[in-house]
Amino acid sequence: MESQFAALLRRHRTAAGLTQDELSTASGVSVQAISTLERGTRRYPQLSTVTALADALHLNPDQRAALTAAASRPGRKGGRGIGGGRAGGLEAGGAGAGGGGAGRTTVIGAAAYSVVSPRQLPFASGDFTGRERELGELSRYLISSPGVSLTAITGMGGIGKTTLAVHVAHEVADHYPDGQLYLDLSGFGPGEPLEPLKALTYLLEDLGEPPPADLPTASARFRNALANRRLVLLLDNAADPKQVRPLLPGTGCCGVIVTSRRSMAGLSGSRQYPLGVPQLPEAIDMLRRISGRTDAPEDECAEVVRQCGGLPLAIRMAGARLASRPSWPVAHLAQRLADGRRRLDELQLDDSGVRATLVLSIEQLAGSVDPVDVQAVSMFALLGLSNALDLTAPLAAALSDSPEPEAEVVLERLVDVHLLTTPAPGRYRFHDLVRVAAQELAEQTLSEADRIAATTRWVKRVSAVVWKASEYAGHGLTREKWLNQSWLEGADDLANQDDVLAWLDNERTSLVSTIQQAVREQPQLAVQLAVGLNAYYALRRAWLDWLQANESVLRLVRGGPDRTAEGIVLHDLGAAHAELEQYQEAVAPLRQAVQAAHESGDENLQALCLSSLSHVLERAGRIADGIPYAARAREIGLTLGSPPRAAWACLALGMLYLRTGATDSAQHHFTEALDLLVEPGQERYRGMVAQNVGVAYREAGRLDLADRYLQQGLDLYREAGAAIQQAEVLNELGKLCLDTDDLDTGAAHLTEALAIAGRHSDWLCEADIRTTLGQTRHRQGRRPEAHREWRLALTLHDQHHSHRGAALRSLLDEA
Repeated sequence: MESQFAALLRRHRTAAGLTQDELSTASGVSVQAISTLERGTRRYPQLSTVTALADALHLNPDQRAALTAAASRPGRKGGRGIGGGRAGGLEAGGAGAGGGGAGRTTVIGAAAYSVVSPRQLPFASGDFTGRERELGELSRYLISSPGVSLTAITGMGGIGKTTLAVHVAHEVADHYPDGQLYLDLSGFGPGEPLEPLKALTYLLEDLGEPPPADLPTASARFRNALANRRLVLLLDNAADPKQVRPLLPGTGCCGVIVTSRRSMAGLSGSRQYPLGVPQLPEAIDMLRRISGRTDAPEDECAEVVRQCGGLPLAIRMAGARLASRPSWPVAHLAQRLADGRRRLDELQLDDSGVRATLVLSIEQLAGSVDPVDVQAVSMFALLGLSNALDLTAPLAAALSDSPEPEAEVVLERLVDVHLLTTPAPGRYRFHDLVRVAAQELAEQTLSEADRIAATTRWVKRVSAVVWKASEYAGHGLTREKWLNQSWLEGADDLANQDDVLAWLDNERTSLVSTIQQAVREQPQLAVQLAVGLNAYYALRRAWLDWLQANESVLRLVRGGPDRTAEGIVLHDLGAAHAELEQYQEAVAPLRQAVQAAHESGDENLQALCLSSLSHVLERAGRIADGIPYAARAREIGLTLGSPPRAAWACLALGMLYLRTGATDSAQHHFTEALDLLVEPGQERYRGMVAQNVGVAYREAGRLDLADRYLQQGLDLYREAGAAIQQAEVLNELGKLCLDTDDLDTGAAHLTEALAIAGRHSDWLCEADIRTTLGQTRHRQGRRPEAHREWRLALTLHDQHHSHRGAALRSLLDEA
């Protein structure tokens, strides 16, 4: 049966020609609340809600009286509907939107302590939008939980905890007919947090109970007062679990909502609800509603939301700024927000705004008696010095010059107060606007010397680990001579290669940003770090990172006095392009590398650059250009008495001649390359030459020779114990079997290769093998298996941001 109030409200709204959205805008009552009232789900709204709706609908006195009467709960004096309130009702001086906090009045005398049904929830803002999922989940939890239901909504300042909590409390109010209590615990704000005894004094007075003078008695009396009541208790802005525990019901059927910037995991039996930023469409809708720009371009609104980091408070400030400046296009505000130095200024109105909200969190930590809280303020400023997306304990330890375990404790405290998030174990992140606040705090509290010292400690630490990895891999003659052994100091705590690689894997997302920041602050260290990274990036097949690292320092070395450094950076830049199969882009830096190497007088570097350039020219189809460079590299390698360097040049010459059709010349140089690598311990290098010769012959259609050299490479790798290289050759043999239509043998090779790659966690090798195996299964008519292998390969490429993913997508589309 439809409620009388629902029918009246819908009739008046329809007669006024208003949609629910339009009535919400006019009245300040949320769309969700209006919808709930018109459906009859909620039958007895508060007087403030009825008054706001009646005003917006311009009802005459008789219509207003009828709507007010329909909102009253029949047969219940001072109940959930109109007439209830603190100490005898709203007209009798009960708490309204601001009730439950400091400054309330208390009537002295027996009448003040009669049983009342408080109605203290703050006004539910009409521009509340989105959060439908959160609103539904929390409401269902509070309604369905047996006994006392306790939920803690936590999150950073400005994320919308209180707004959501108030809307949830209004949504479930009908299920708690004995009233609603609201109390701001002042956990974060000017002044001290509300003492539990003072909080209980307010709460007991609102329930008509005389408050005792000590905390244990007050807490017990409060639990007793709630034992036979069904009411909802909203404890807003809590400082910590310790403040909240004495304020909780013991038994009964009350619903409790706690909001806090600090983690409330210490509240036993509570449902933790950490609140994140809303989805983009919800955030755009919020901006449009607050600004009054309902038709504002979506892309411009999305950019403003992005600059606000999706933070509801920031969006509210941005919307208010647009509303007060009707001549501003939304794009103009987006442009102003793009300047990180003034972003918080743009999101500040009077004494409220994002900066003020964040400062409260910082001041609360600074004023704490807990030394970890105080250290967290200092750490917050130091972290503002880093441009890294992911912050880690090693980074924090270096910046603060403290042990890693101690730094991790402080990082976790920053997570507790939602100044950091933790997307994965051991990884921490700033919200964009919180990072700006940290940068401001660093500028205000740290001297320039302190800032430089902190970032230098970090860059030196990274450099030490990077060069340690290079040492394990073998620096190469040029880097060996260029290296200063003091650079390895600071990585002695990492006992072996596995520890070194694990450390770099953990910091990998910040390596390029560390170089880029060092370019501005410690340019010499930036070059040192970029040059040392080649071994790690090659091992992890992180070609795009390698490219960005060398691009970042190129201007520092170009034309400078250290021609060796310039030659290495230019070579690595070209080699990274080549690994990304960008052969034309690789030519120019490698030509320049040859020149810089020649001017440096380092013939080993010159031979390396010449060989790499000849290889890139062969891949680019510029055969005639490549032969002289390879020949010169061979000559230098032989003169230096460096068999590996001469062998690579011979291999390049052979591949170039094979592309011209001069098979005899090609075979001559292939044989020479293998004959140069006959010393014990060179089996792995000989295997690499044999593998490349086999691949070259397969590409040239000489499948018999391809099989011979690939088998030879496999035998050499097995002799050398080079597992990943074995998997690579088995993959090449699988490709060869596709050419010879020996699919069963190919599948066997590839299955063996896949097992090896899996054991050694080489993602690129595994992806390549799965691609070939997919082709084999497809040729065998086993298409579901083929598609599975290709999808798994594509996932690996996508996870590592590989350029090869596009080719696999095309393969899947065509199959």
